[in-house]
Amino acid sequence: MLIMNDTLEKKCSYNCEMDVTPFLQPVINTYDNCIVGAEILCRVKTKKGYILNQLHIEELEVPERADFYARELLLKTAELLRKNDGAGEIPSGFVFSLNITCGQISSQTIRNAVVRFKSYFKTDVVILLEIVERNITDATSDILNAIAFYNSIGVKFAIDDAGINTAAMKFFGVSNVSILKLDRSVTQIKENFELIYRKLIDGIVKVSSLCGVHIVAEGVENQYQKEVLGNAGIIHMQGYFFSRPLSVAAFCDFMKHYR
Repeated sequence: MLIMNDTLEKKCSYNCEMDVTPFLQPVINTYDNCIVGAEILCRVKTKKGYILNQLHIEELEVPERADFYARELLLKTAELLRKNDGAGEIPSGFVFSLNITCGQISSQTIRNAVVRFKSYFKTDVVILLEIVERNITDATSDILNAIAFYNSIGVKFAIDDAGINTAAMKFFGVSNVSILKLDRSVTQIKENFELIYRKLIDGIVKVSSLCGVHIVAEGVENQYQKEVLGNAGIIHMQGYFFSRPLSVAAFCDFMKHYR
């Protein structure tokens, strides 16, 4: 009898449809101490609970299925917010962000899901499509046409996991990039190397300011990191210091009680 190892068995099992569940991580305006947005993150329902491991990530990025999973995350988020009476609590201008690849920008499936997502809310919420820096490619005519459509309905773009890589720069000129999300490798500031981190962050802030792009710092885990980033002029942050990713029901409760 052929015996497969555990990893191979898991890989084979992900060839079928995964049960994806949205979790929301709040984005905080640290100047006003208010919630201004949330990143829609994927968790997979398993016997061990809601998790996300490298094998799940590989499955989520398979081109033939990536659009389906992105659609599921968007629509499940909207439906769960409505179920938990959260849709009515979302103020105008609130930003929901979702990671997609550069190739998915032109997906009709995602385009339809974005339009449907916005229709769930009484207020004018903002969709922010986050493009992972390592996935940025040259813009095709299909991508440019899709960007024009998204611009027309108020959808914004962000460069996710931005650091010292320059791949993101070629995307600035062809899309409505409004947010640069600092990678954890930049925000995980070590006290022994504070001067180096400060110079790196100051440089990114200056370039972003010249481009008219706002910064969100990801992965903020303690008061020290919050203060260093704040001193550099960054006020929008997310990370475990503020909140871990929450189920939609828990997020609705967090919204009601956060001060």
